[in-house]
Amino acid sequence: MLTISIVGRKTADALSSVKNAVSSNKDDSIKILIDGPSQAEAVKKFLEAQGFDDVVPEDDDGNLYIIASKSHVTVTEEPLPEESEPVPVQQDQTVHETKSTIGILISCRKSSRDYNSPFIRKFLLSLLKTESKPDVIGLIDSAVKISAYNSPLCVILKKLETEGVNVLVSDSCAQRLGMTEATGAGVIADMSEILDDIFSCSKIISI
Repeated sequence: MLTISIVGRKTADALSSVKNAVSSNKDDSIKILIDGPSQAEAVKKFLEAQGFDDVVPEDDDGNLYIIASKSHVTVTEEPLPEESEPVPVQQDQTVHETKSTIGILISCRKSSRDYNSPFIRKFLLSLLKTESKPDVIGLIDSAVKISAYNSPLCVILKKLETEGVNVLVSDSCAQRLGMTEATGAGVIADMSEILDDIFSCSKIISI
């Protein structure tokens, strides 16, 4: 421990001596002999400003002195957290799909008896079992006979109507076949109205 004396010196001169001693002292403790409280207070403030955290004035048999020391505190630097990449702000990616619409045009052009064929019957029965029903069924040519009240397939059309399917029967074809007053299912409509409804669908099936 380094020991110096500033007894009898003026405050400015005393502090200068202490400063020189501290700068040249490799030890972390120092003992300074002083001659009064005023000197002690000035030296204590100076030493604390220099990083001494343990400055204690002492009185030993009429001799006043200050013992000052620095504590060794190991400061462990915490590693800086790694910068994470900014999380991109996700925009609403909800895709609003347009509902697909289905139109079915039945004509039975080959023969006037085709309207009652096993294929047409099986096709209409399959429509009843599917979860996705067509939006519109158009009946033209001899297929208008399917809608006749005495047709074995009329009951299937009526069931499809109750499930939201719009059944349209061609007015001109019904007049030609004498069925204007004989339909048991569907709505009598002009040919252009039927085609407009069918062509407005996103998917079209022709039979």
